[in-house]
Parts: sequence; structure tokens; C-alpha cells
Amino acid sequence: MALITKKILYITLFYVIATALRYYFYVLKPDFLYILNDDIYGLLTGIGPLIGGLVLVKIFNRDNEIMLWSFGVWQTSVLFLVPVILFFFLGFLNYNQPNYSSLKIVGLAVIYACFEEYGWRGYLQTELKGLNKFFKYFLISVLWFFWHFDFNYIFDFQFIINFALILGGSIGMGFIADKSKSLILVALFHAFINILIQDNFGKGLQKPIILIISGISIIIWMIIKGKKDKNYLLLQTKVPKA
Repeated sequence: MALITKKILYITLFYVIATALRYYFYVLKPDFLYILNDDIYGLLTGIGPLIGGLVLVKIFNRDNEIMLWSFGVWQTSVLFLVPVILFFFLGFLNYNQPNYSSLKIVGLAVIYACFEEYGWRGYLQTELKGLNKFFKYFLISVLWFFWHFDFNYIFDFQFIINFALILGGSIGMGFIADKSKSLILVALFHAFINILIQDNFGKGLQKPIILIISGISIIIWMIIKGKKDKNYLLLQTKVPKA
């Protein structure tokens, strides 16, 4: 019972920090934000889960099983560079020249997603790892859902749709996090979802091209993960010399 109580207190602290920072930057919008670049402001609205996760992991010594370099340095670099390079040359399909704005959009989307995923799929999912996985994903969905919005809720059909989207994302990215233990892989999926459904991320990018690049990237990511799993199995089954 004492262990459960401590876990609840840790999760509450994480959520208070994540939500308070979201409310401060996204709803209150203090005056100094108006002199910042819009891109920096956008990143600040998602920094709460990162700060909350860091406080719990670094100060309270809680576990975080999701690692940035879990696939290895060069494999992780490839995971990130494949979509970035593809989006960079997206402009050749539209304007016969590299699309630098696409490169910026992808970069910002991935950084923002890393901020969120360090907290939600990193710290929080690790903290809840003893639960049934689907209940775990559902609980994170509820917390993540209410964190996302501006605290002016209208309980209508769109409210249900929004929760369904969050729930689907939590299940998908939660499963990826559990299987890969990779922060960058989960963040890339998160970033692609943001680019597809949010105008502030995907502005100016054509949806069919985004889907094509997403598909190519996912295939390459699966190949990299497959090779990693194969190498791990070989190491596990290798018989040491007498």
C-alpha cells in the first residue's frame, strides 16, 4: 500500500508540473512570450512533460526506460535523418528546389514531440509499467487528453472525437515505446501525427506527400528495429567458448 501511495504522489507531482507549465505558457501567455520567436513559443507550450519527467527522474530517482540512443547512435541518427532528408527534398516535387520550410517544420515537430514523449511515454509509462498495458495506455490517455486543451471544455461530439484520437495515439505510441524503448522513434511517430492533423505544424505541406514520406520512413524504421532485434537474439543465443 505504501508503494502504491508513493507512486500516486510521484505521478501527481509530475502531472501538476506538466499541467501548470502548459497552463502558464498556453493559457496565461505571460507578456515576455510576445517578444519571443513563434517557434520558441510553440516549443514552450510542450515543455511541461519534459520538465516534469526530468524532476521525477533526476531529483526523485524514478525510472525512465525510454532512451534516446536505445537503437545505437548511428541507427538512431538514421531514424531521424530519413524523414528530415525526405521532407527537405519535398520542394523538388512542388517547386523544383529544396523546401527549407519543410525541413524546419519537421525539426520543430520532432523536438516538440521529444519534449512531450520524455514525460508521457518515458517517465509516466515507466512509472505505470506494473499495470495491464491497455489500462496503462487508457490512464495515460485521460491525463494526456486533459493536459492538451485550454481548460475551456465543451462536452460535445467533438470532445469525444478528440479523446478517441488521443486514446488511439496513446495505444499506438505506448506500444511502440514498450517494444522499442526508443524516445526518438516514439517522438517521430508523434511528430508525423502532429504534422498531419495540426495546421501549425503541417502548414504548406501536402497531405498525400506527407503520407508517402511517413510510409517510407516507417518501413525503414521497421527494418532498423528488425536488425536490432536480430542482433540482440544472436547475442543472447551465442554460446561462449569453453
